[in-house]
Amino acid sequence: MSSVRDLREDEIPQATSIIARAFARDPALSFLLPDPSDRLRTGTRMVASWIRYCRGWGAAWCTDGLEGVALRRPPGSPGLHPWGVVASGMVWAPLWLGLAATVRLVRAAVETGRRHATAVRRPHWYLWMIAVAPEAQGHGHGGALMAHTFERADREGVPCFLETTSPRALDIHAAHGFEVAAEGLVPGTDLQVWSMVRPARKRLVMAT
Repeated sequence: MSSVRDLREDEIPQATSIIARAFARDPALSFLLPDPSDRLRTGTRMVASWIRYCRGWGAAWCTDGLEGVALRRPPGSPGLHPWGVVASGMVWAPLWLGLAATVRLVRAAVETGRRHATAVRRPHWYLWMIAVAPEAQGHGHGGALMAHTFERADREGVPCFLETTSPRALDIHAAHGFEVAAEGLVPGTDLQVWSMVRPARKRLVMAT
């Protein structure tokens, strides 16, 4: 299995490309940016800001050979840090997106935020995003990133939470111990969202 480490600043461009390519046909990104060319241009700028945010105010991990990337928010960070939003460039998202896409983003964020607050009420790891380069998929890199996350969460005794709009991702995360806590369409749209929780697992302590 691949080893996992912190993503370096000089690796942000490559990590951005990995996420943008892996999510090129993701239902959520397609909902937000229906035009494929706009999706690539604007989506790439957004992803880069998300990575910068997680490097400073969360966790940005990658496999040792940078085949895959995971963006996380740790326990104790229920929302986005205001200064992090500014410093990462996320504050400019409405300008990149335009009015229509910003309205779609806010509508989805309000609904998923409501479900998030209901699904898990205690400190937890928020699994924001995970992506493996298309040419490197199927070799265990995603599993290594998930295992690294679970090791941290189980050691701290806290659950993991995520949202997905992909039926394939739904099945993958279910196989990793996640259970659906809420599901349904974002009101006024055809975007289906599943909110999923993985309870913390007790770690076995070997007798000496």
